[in-house]
Amino acid sequence: MFMKQWPAGVCVLCAWVAASQFIMSGAQAETGPEGASRLDLIVITPERMSKVITVDDAREALRALPGNVSVIDAQTYRERTVTSLSDALWGVPGVFAPSGSGQESARVSIRGSGLSSEGVRGLRLLRDGLPLGRLDDLGDSIYADAAGADYIEVFRGANAMGLGVATLGGAINLVSPTGYSRPGVTLRVDGGTHGYTKGAATIGQAFDNGLDFYASASALHSQGAREHSAQTISRFYGNIGYRFSPTSRGRLHLTRDFYKVEMPGPLTWSQLQHDPSQANAGHVAADTRIRTHPRWHTAYVHEIDLGADDSLSLGAFHTGTKFVSPGTSFVSRYDATDYGVSWRHEINRRPGGRDNQFVWGGNLGKGRSHDAATWPDYLAPLPFPLSANLATLEARRANLELFAENTYWARHDLALIFGAQASRVWRRTENRVAPLASAYFPDGNATARYSGLSPRVGVVWNVATNAQAFANVSRSYEPPNSLNFYTFEGLLKAQRATTAELGTRGGGDDLGWEIAAYHSWVSNEILLAADAGNPYLPARAHNARATRHVGLELGLHGRWRPAGLPGHLDWRAAYTWSHFRFSNDAVYGNNAIPGVPPHMAQFNLLYRHPSGLYAGPAIEMASAWYVDQANSVKASGYGVVNFTMGYEAPDGKYRIALDGRNLTGKRYAAMSEYVLDARKTSDKRYFTPGQQRAVFVSLQIGL
Repeated sequence: MFMKQWPAGVCVLCAWVAASQFIMSGAQAETGPEGASRLDLIVITPERMSKVITVDDAREALRALPGNVSVIDAQTYRERTVTSLSDALWGVPGVFAPSGSGQESARVSIRGSGLSSEGVRGLRLLRDGLPLGRLDDLGDSIYADAAGADYIEVFRGANAMGLGVATLGGAINLVSPTGYSRPGVTLRVDGGTHGYTKGAATIGQAFDNGLDFYASASALHSQGAREHSAQTISRFYGNIGYRFSPTSRGRLHLTRDFYKVEMPGPLTWSQLQHDPSQANAGHVAADTRIRTHPRWHTAYVHEIDLGADDSLSLGAFHTGTKFVSPGTSFVSRYDATDYGVSWRHEINRRPGGRDNQFVWGGNLGKGRSHDAATWPDYLAPLPFPLSANLATLEARRANLELFAENTYWARHDLALIFGAQASRVWRRTENRVAPLASAYFPDGNATARYSGLSPRVGVVWNVATNAQAFANVSRSYEPPNSLNFYTFEGLLKAQRATTAELGTRGGGDDLGWEIAAYHSWVSNEILLAADAGNPYLPARAHNARATRHVGLELGLHGRWRPAGLPGHLDWRAAYTWSHFRFSNDAVYGNNAIPGVPPHMAQFNLLYRHPSGLYAGPAIEMASAWYVDQANSVKASGYGVVNFTMGYEAPDGKYRIALDGRNLTGKRYAAMSEYVLDARKTSDKRYFTPGQQRAVFVSLQIGL
């Protein structure tokens, strides 16, 4: 059923792939002209074997992309305590990743992706190029453990096409350590305010026979800065690689996580200002929390060198999540499994004496989930039986994504990029809903198929040795997930967008920059809408006819060596302007889409002494933003001051650090609930407090 009636776009892309392979295989590889300034073409593979690809290698490779991408060195955030993915993404322009109440789970959005979602939507979380979450890109940032990465790649929007991703937000890819990149044993302990304790151990080893392995285990517990915000998390991640021959190698990955996290809930603005440590009374009464049993992820990737700098990567993954989550309205018992395969074929040739790289591949996967909603125990006094079945939701999904991208250097300093992604998506749900839950879930069965073609054209110009300009025009395509495609109004449409991007990047250690401006014309954006008959019922998934996402991403970094002062000062600054609006909407006109501050800025200054001492402040500022689509209520802007100091031994054998957060004790909202019209709601608890004043200490020892 999923394979029938292929759209014309998929057939065109398949024909293009076949024709391009035939043409390029006939082109003879030859050495470039003497003196040509060749830039290494991008190599995005889900695997690294005996060759250790450094952060600098990754940044150089990504310079062939005609859009804004970032590489985050794990060493920069390991110098302090990492409480969530939000800490690792701090200071990356264009990325909104607040961590409510200082807990592990963070809401992550890139260029306005998934603004009405409570977790991550329209943004794919990956480890070594393979999905960490569900196939329909619905997940939680807690799946992506920043501590278990050598570095993190951030692909904004269509710049993730080389990974087969064509959503509005793009992708975040964690590149895993191996026995080659992180040999030896490392022990680390973090402790701090509000009962925060975390212990972690890693071990890596490479052998002469082609075998290597890496493994990490960690356990975290915190009482939380707020009432009812305790969390206990334990993780294991490991991989084993083996080189079968000089041209063939494979790696097996295994992840197993346990989460037990309490949810304190949002507060009114008055409650937040008076006492941000309190919890939402309804969440305390319902004992809202989430507990997995457990979550697992396995993957295998095999990489083959085909000669003439060509390569083929084949991958497979299997992931599952099972949890129980009591809420204020019902208890959710959730069980989901997703699995699939991927492939990526890279062909490098020099037709006409010019560098050319052609990459094509695909992702094919299926998944299912079972969600049972029952009556919560705390409502037992009401005249309903305990654990009464309110709804049973059986969802199934299948994805096929084919992608191809060609990078041709028309001159030694000018690259032309053409690419496209075609997708065929299937969704099915079987809902059995009792009358008591009819306001939350539609009853009945539904099936939908979605097909899309997302082309992209771009250019990269090497203006100077260390300066580039780039531009691209792309399409993005985002089908609704298997939980919300079926609504009370019928089937949701797929979200589509056309994005134009222009920017520049370059510089070195003394002064570097990344600047990008973009404009996305979005149709059928998946947001929320009120019930037509009763606006006081829960909001429901809805297609907004037209919206606009406009933004500016500015990142600067540098190194200053003051005369007479030993060592140097490293500094980093990021600014993001986000202008997300409805476009002539029948209800909301040209109102701002709520949930994101229009202006955000981060600045970090760190003094490094030759002895290994380092210290400096980090400042974050955000402007006020609207809470509701009606633009009737705003969350106030804020400014937060952090400070880090530490010492790393010259031989790198140990490091100790002190990390202070929100030292001025600012009471602010890190994020807000997505509300339709605050004037029509009696419950004004919209605001989730940000990190309260806290101090963390970390000690890391290498054996």
